[in-house]
Amino acid sequence: MYPDDLFREFDRMFADLSLPLTSHARRGSFNPNADVHLTNGGSMIVVSVELAGVERDNIKLVVEGRTLYLAGVRHNATRGCENVLQKEIELGYFFKKVQLPTAVAVDHARADYHNGMLVVKLPVGSRTSVTPVDRVEIRMVVRGRS
Repeated sequence: MYPDDLFREFDRMFADLSLPLTSHARRGSFNPNADVHLTNGGSMIVVSVELAGVERDNIKLVVEGRTLYLAGVRHNATRGCENVLQKEIELGYFFKKVQLPTAVAVDHARADYHNGMLVVKLPVGSRTSVTPVDRVEIRMVVRGRS
């Protein structure tokens, strides 16, 4: 997939998910939980997101300016079941927008997905001023099979 295609797909997904981010009213979507904290004396922003049951290939990450966007889909694991007795796990598309406290060095960012937890490490940028906004996809490393 070319970068322009990726961004067109993000634009389409963002348009499809135009409800307020706290709303679960839209059928077939969910809002994953995320924690954001600083480490290494404030030089690293760490974003942890619960994405149990989401396949790595169904997760997209983009940094645009001081915002991290996460989007993807969790598919139904109960397809083909005759009777579902209890259904609590939210499925479908997700979109998460995380405001970052400062600009980041995206070229040194890392994302690891292990045991249903996505951990994105974003080094704080050396420049303190905001530069023109660029969209950059973050590549992910998958450790182990869960």
